[in-house]
Amino acid sequence: MNIHVIGTVNGEVNEGMRNIATHISRAFEKEHTVIYSGLRQLPKIIFDSKKADVTFIFAWADKHIYELVRAVSALCPDVWVALVQKPSDEFISLVRDNPLGCSYLYIFDDDVRDLKVAEGKALRRFSVGINTEKFVPCDEAGSRELKEKYGFDPEKPLLLHVGHCSAGRGLEDFLHVRSAQRLIISSGMYEDEALVSSLEEDGVTIMSGYLRNVEEIFRMSDAYLFPTRSTENVISIPLSVMEALACGVPVIGYRTFVNFAGIGCSEGAVTFIDSPEEIDRILPEVAARKSPVSMLRDTGTWDDSAAEILRFVTEQG
Repeated sequence: MNIHVIGTVNGEVNEGMRNIATHISRAFEKEHTVIYSGLRQLPKIIFDSKKADVTFIFAWADKHIYELVRAVSALCPDVWVALVQKPSDEFISLVRDNPLGCSYLYIFDDDVRDLKVAEGKALRRFSVGINTEKFVPCDEAGSRELKEKYGFDPEKPLLLHVGHCSAGRGLEDFLHVRSAQRLIISSGMYEDEALVSSLEEDGVTIMSGYLRNVEEIFRMSDAYLFPTRSTENVISIPLSVMEALACGVPVIGYRTFVNFAGIGCSEGAVTFIDSPEEIDRILPEVAARKSPVSMLRDTGTWDDSAAEILRFVTEQG
């Protein structure tokens, strides 16, 4: 099968959308021919769409993607748009008036609640995968060794966040933490300079850029803070939370981030808070739950996700 992938697939899985697109596309490559086009490579998109059996578009669904899908649907017989977060209101409005000639993949039910799908096209939920060989826990001795390797005190707890150091994600919560060492792994994308400056001035360690061995960072951490309060600034199933849990690291998150319900995990794996002032109080109890085994439940690999998606394509065809 000739599979055309439109999106950003560059080998650096430091952002949610490209993380999903890269892993699934690499899995496709094991049995199929995969060709890639960037979102702005319009001549290439046209050329590659014409020779593809199926085209997948990995991008946030807004007005520009609506127009792109309209064009690609006229060139390729089978087009699928992957929705890993809720489409823009404008996209929803446009497809309500003029449904697109494409099928949709999604990861969270609420994201597609208002989406109108054209007759004869499909709407399928797919499962987010995890690299089960890379993201695995280590024992206490391994954690201490990794802390020393990265310059942290092995005698003190370490609180971690991995993602964008941008406004709207709640990273200011780290300024309220005094009972642990604090580390943020920033993708280097969408950085808010004022936020970064205030965090560093308060003693928060920030490592910026893509880390190929980020699993070591998860393994050495004692708790993972996901401070985003709403679903507006992240993909619907945060992969960093899944990676932390896979490494046996318990998570602290806000009760208002309802998408935690989409992550299958063991009891007590996620502790909910209502304000940043609670973090110091609960941190010792949370860190004590760090596990020598994965805290995820019933989560497949990226190969499983890719196979599931191609099964949808076959069934639809």
